[in-house]
Amino acid sequence: MSSRPPLAAAAVALVAVTPAMANPVNATDFETVIAHDDLDLTTREGVARLDERVRTKARQMCRNGGRDSASLRLERECQAGALAAAAPAIRVAVANARIDRVRLAENTPASPAATPGV
Repeated sequence: MSSRPPLAAAAVALVAVTPAMANPVNATDFETVIAHDDLDLTTREGVARLDERVRTKARQMCRNGGRDSASLRLERECQAGALAAAAPAIRVAVANARIDRVRLAENTPASPAATPGV
C-alpha cells in the first residue's frame, strides 16, 4: 500500500466486446471496474501491477471455454479489444496520479531544514 494522493481516480474501466463473426447475436458486450486505489501509479511498479490486473481480468472475461482454433481466435480478439479499450482509461489514471502528486508537492510546505539559507 502507498500513501496515495487524494485526487487520484479510484478505478479503471475495462470494456470488452467479443467479435460477432458475422452474426451480431453472438456479440457480447461487458464492462467491469478494476480497482487500483491500493497502487501508486506514479511508479513503474504500480503501473505494471495495474496492467497485470487489466490483462488478468481481460483473460477471465474473454474466456469462452472452447479449445478449437475459432474459439481461441475469438478469445484473442476479445482480449485485444478489451486491452485497447482500457488503454485510454489507464493513461488517464496514471496521468491523474502524477498530477495529484505534483499538486500534493506544491501544497506541502517545505521544512526549514530542507531549504538551505532560509
